[in-house]
Amino acid sequence: MKIGILNSLYPPYHRGGAEIVASIMVSDLAKLGHEVFVISTCPKESYQESNVYYLKSKYYQLNQIPTPLRIFWHIHNLFDCRQKNRVKRIINKEKPGLIITHNLMGLGLQLPKLFKAKKIKHFHVIHDIQLLHPSGLMFYNREKIINSLLAKKYQMITSQLMSSPAVVICPSHWLLKLHEQKGFFPKSVKKTIPNPIKNNYQTNNKERNRTEFLSVGLVSKHKGTDVLIKAFNKLPKLNLTIVGDGDYLTEAKKMANKNITFLGRLDNTEVQELMLQTSALIVPSLCYENSPTIIYEAVASKLPVIGSNLAGVAELINHYGGLLFKPGSANDLVEKIEYFLDNYEAITSRFPKEPLPPDDYAKQIIDLSQNTG
Repeated sequence: MKIGILNSLYPPYHRGGAEIVASIMVSDLAKLGHEVFVISTCPKESYQESNVYYLKSKYYQLNQIPTPLRIFWHIHNLFDCRQKNRVKRIINKEKPGLIITHNLMGLGLQLPKLFKAKKIKHFHVIHDIQLLHPSGLMFYNREKIINSLLAKKYQMITSQLMSSPAVVICPSHWLLKLHEQKGFFPKSVKKTIPNPIKNNYQTNNKERNRTEFLSVGLVSKHKGTDVLIKAFNKLPKLNLTIVGDGDYLTEAKKMANKNITFLGRLDNTEVQELMLQTSALIVPSLCYENSPTIIYEAVASKLPVIGSNLAGVAELINHYGGLLFKPGSANDLVEKIEYFLDNYEAITSRFPKEPLPPDDYAKQIIDLSQNTG
């Protein structure tokens, strides 16, 4: 079967988990013998490279556009007929039997209508709240952002444009339920399927260094970096390694004590090596995360997780084990770290309490395609 994968970004233009999931999906579907092509965006003139079509869009550089102008960009994205016609030409050429969409920012929300008109089976994968709020983000103690009058108007438009794909997939129960509560996808088959992860992570039989802790991801206030630093500034006998970069990096370095080390961005192999050397991964996000890949990676490495009691982070920790702390509370994080060290053997011996799901994400997609109308 020929399958089209659509996502706002695709390597070499990428930012986060949606691009990783889309890339794995392309690779795994191809391994099952399917012919796969990709449609994504790029910040320059449109071009094709192998089986990937990159369409010109300002999306990759959207954060550089002033906020007032960004509003007009989002309105344009809802009704972008030019991008729709570009995709239509590719669809006419490739003739796919199945289209799987991920994030559609930059590609436009006119596409579901196109797939329906072409009678192409359409699956959609939810990664964030882009259909509920154009920012795609919701923060702790700022949940009302998706209930404002403007947000409700936006949701009314996006729900009508997305309509009901044949199948809607989401890795987390909370995010799928939130979309259902807002009236999205009334006629779709809805499935919760964990994000795919390659289970080639190493585990360690050696004693981990109990004084070493790890955090991996965007260095930003909304990801809880300041909370993390405040906590470890109060724990001078413990060491924290922060992997990643972001808009808060310079300020974070200024406020951090000497027991906190910043390594910048590292590749997966280097992160895996760090996971073998540390006692726990800390995920302090203040953002309503969907289903963070880094937690799956920690589970694969048998590295206990301490995370904020919020959305997808809490959902995964409740399932696999670990400790939860109050979002935004450095004091509670300190208490949980101390509890973790006081109960180290008991916690580590039971982690993870559930194994990772089998590596059959692509097979589940194909099974759904064969068993849905």
